Amino acid sequence: MILIDEPLMYAFVAFWIVWVAVRRKEPGKWLIRFCEGPLMTFANYIDWNVMRLAGFFVWLSRNPAAALRIKGKEVRLKVEKPVVPSKIVEEHERSLEEARRRYTRELPRLSLGASILLILLFFLIYLVLYLLSVH
Repeated sequence: MILIDEPLMYAFVAFWIVWVAVRRKEPGKWLIRFCEGPLMTFANYIDWNVMRLAGFFVWLSRNPAAALRIKGKEVRLKVEKPVVPSKIVEEHERSLEEARRRYTRELPRLSLGASILLILLFFLIYLVLYLLSVH
């Protein structure tokens, strides 16, 4: 049984398509049409989804705790919507809209003392984990 590496196989197929396109009387016309049509449509679709995903992570990173609460409420609403009475669904929708409205888009500011205390706490946790891993 002959094993062919997948990237090598794809490279061969791409080479063959370009070779056939160049050998024709109208070289590459159909290849250009393919690149401008379905290939660009697919690239735009991928680009749109990647940008949407990046936007979600930016939104999430601004205030992770509040963002996760909002996403949790959205999931709960989607799960409960088909089985829960409409009055309760409307209450959940109002709660979700209120959470979205209160979303501050940034973490609350800490004072200098609270920041230093938090840093020391993380160092203490790191020290304890280090000492537990050594023994």
